[in-house]
Amino acid sequence: MPAHMPAATGSPGPARETPVTRHSPPIPCGARHRAWRIGEMPVLAASLIMIALLAGCAPPATTGPGAPPTQSPAATASTPAAARIFTSRHYRYTEALPAGWTGGQATQQWNGTGAPGDDDSVVDLFHGPGGVEAWAMAAPTQESLAAYARATIRAAHAGHPCPATPQTDLAITIGGSPARLLGMECPPGSGFLVETAVTIHDGTAFVFASQNPSGTGSQSADRAAFRTFLASIQFQR
Repeated sequence: MPAHMPAATGSPGPARETPVTRHSPPIPCGARHRAWRIGEMPVLAASLIMIALLAGCAPPATTGPGAPPTQSPAATASTPAAARIFTSRHYRYTEALPAGWTGGQATQQWNGTGAPGDDDSVVDLFHGPGGVEAWAMAAPTQESLAAYARATIRAAHAGHPCPATPQTDLAITIGGSPARLLGMECPPGSGFLVETAVTIHDGTAFVFASQNPSGTGSQSADRAAFRTFLASIQFQR
């Protein structure tokens, strides 16, 4: 099986706290003022004391007009890192990239025909841990999910050395929509696993495929990585 195994798709026509440190509050400034009796000391000394006390109650200086309050190191440390979100330019979905994954954009829009693979310009291509790959494309369709899944299998069989019937066909969800996860060895008995997930959302068929062209991964690890990838997909409105 060549390394660039396509995502077997068919034409849509037929088919992720820093604890707070507790401390006693400072004595209110008004309480400090009441502790002193100005009539019992020289006026100058009392005045100086009052000035010092008033200065102690003044609000902290800022670095300039409108300067934001200084954030404590503890608060900064507790801010979670932003998730790395991949937003497809051509297809209406986002992927919250799991750890170890990177993604690249398609340079052209898929027209819904043929069976694009990982080296095709119409697919968003992702690289994951252990050499596993995933790629994605989408096109409008009027077919049902079952019909589109069958068309995807036929396209894989016609364009690549994949079996006419997948070894596994599982019902899953992607982005909240029903989906089928098809697994097959291409060619049969080769040990080269290709998985294709198909779903339809708002009249658009989405196809997500996976393989490991490095030849160094295990099927169980590659399957787990692809499921983690699929669990992070959301569709745009």
